[in-house]
Amino acid sequence: MLESISIQNYAIIDEMTVEFSDGLNIITGETGAGKSIVVDALELVLGARASGEMIRAGAAKLMVSGVFTDVKNLPDSFDPSDSENSTVILRREVRSDGNNRCFVNDSPVTLKVLKEIGDMLVDFHGQHDHQSLLSVMDHVQYLDGFAGLDALSGEIKMLFSDMRSIRRKIAKIERAIESAQRDRELFTFQFTEIDKAGIQVGEDDEVEASISRLSRAEELKALGLSAFQKLSEADGSIAEKLGDIAGRVESQSLYDAELAPWSNRMGELLDSVEDAARFFRNYAENMEHDPGLLADLNDRLELLERLKMKYGPKLEDVLAYRDKIKGELDGSEMSREELSRLGIELKTVESTLLAKAHELSKRRKKAAPGISDEVEHHLRELGMSGARLVVEITAANAPDRISSNGSMVAVTENGIDNVEFLIAANPGEPPKPLVKVASGGEISRIMLSLKLTLSKISGVPSMVFDEIDVGVSGRIAESIGKKLKKLTENRQALVITHLPQIAGMAKSHFSARKTVSGERTRTELVLLDYDMRQRELASLLSGDILTEAALAHAKELLDAQDSV
Repeated sequence: MLESISIQNYAIIDEMTVEFSDGLNIITGETGAGKSIVVDALELVLGARASGEMIRAGAAKLMVSGVFTDVKNLPDSFDPSDSENSTVILRREVRSDGNNRCFVNDSPVTLKVLKEIGDMLVDFHGQHDHQSLLSVMDHVQYLDGFAGLDALSGEIKMLFSDMRSIRRKIAKIERAIESAQRDRELFTFQFTEIDKAGIQVGEDDEVEASISRLSRAEELKALGLSAFQKLSEADGSIAEKLGDIAGRVESQSLYDAELAPWSNRMGELLDSVEDAARFFRNYAENMEHDPGLLADLNDRLELLERLKMKYGPKLEDVLAYRDKIKGELDGSEMSREELSRLGIELKTVESTLLAKAHELSKRRKKAAPGISDEVEHHLRELGMSGARLVVEITAANAPDRISSNGSMVAVTENGIDNVEFLIAANPGEPPKPLVKVASGGEISRIMLSLKLTLSKISGVPSMVFDEIDVGVSGRIAESIGKKLKKLTENRQALVITHLPQIAGMAKSHFSARKTVSGERTRTELVLLDYDMRQRELASLLSGDILTEAALAHAKELLDAQDSV
């Protein structure tokens, strides 16, 4: 149970520690005094959404911690060895920038783990739960909770999610294959055209150079022969004349040292001329006019230019495009293999999902009369003696369908059922949707009846009711108080109320009080003794002016709880 809660810098609470008892804990107080702030802080430490706006003005962070004793169950994500003597301390810190930290017994944990633990420690019922009762989509959760089907329902949610995920993958691959099929013939032709050409990077430049040389082969051969003759072979060639000069310079250098270096240079010049002569001789010998080769090279260049125009502008781009379409062609085959594998996986998931959904539907239909009987029993004791709750279970109507025995079965994350609670508030009336027939007070009593019904199978040790008494008063309020007291014979409840008939049933009664000091407002919870409780109940009965009649009535309410 919740033994205590400590709150620092939350809204208008600067610092507060409240110790709760087992059984029924009641919080009363004027509107705006901060009753619900305590519940909000408890929700925060149990994993609710946090915001920097929650922090008390002027503070850097808020902190809420809760001490829970006699804890028997913890989620698998939390190591029970971290808990000593069945006591669990949860702590949440929220900073002004929105960052927050979560702790369990001073060990840091994720928000997810904190919430998992919180869900197992406290069951909340606030004003927003009235709306969930009016939302047909939430009714199936109440039925599954009553019938103990949450685990099976959870399996179906996972299977449904898997089915949708596989179907999305299949649809994506099918679209890709369809697109590839349209392009496959073109891609095959293009790949063959490029691959057959056997092109090499830079080949176009080499071919152009070869064409340029071969197209002038005769002129180039004549040039080579002429150069060879003039440099070396002809009478009076350059080599002959240079050799004569070199010999004379060498012989005269014996008489003039200034000529000596030029003798060497003349020898080098002669060597260079002879090298040039040999080059041009070989050049002329190797230069052949080959019209056939020239034609082949022109054809090759034309092919390369055509490929560059279609897939270029460069040969590198042509080769890159070839590799790309090869990947497309290979990927198409791989996609078909993946599609086949996913098809087999989908059939397995759909078969399992449908089998478990049929089992879930069967167990829901078996449990439906039981939850109706339980709720109607509580409704009778809450002043709705002629009311009937009908659990209508019909086939789901959804776009996701699974083929079964020649027909298509609609399926949702909740299985193959649509579950809706119908109410006949008075005898002789046909059952109708809650949203159409139930008043605010009736909704409060129906929700309380559901909570009381579900509490029998719930292992959550503590319950919180925020404004469970909306729309009721008088005798009905007294009945609600008795129900709550009966409920807390084997568990703890924290109830915020404005009705004295409910507050009078408390084992521990707290009053939320707001005070102003200077320019700051603060809230505190005061544990009331008998006399303080009598005056608190009297103020709920008569307002600010306490009358003798109100005090007497308050005493009757307090004394009467012993007989409940």
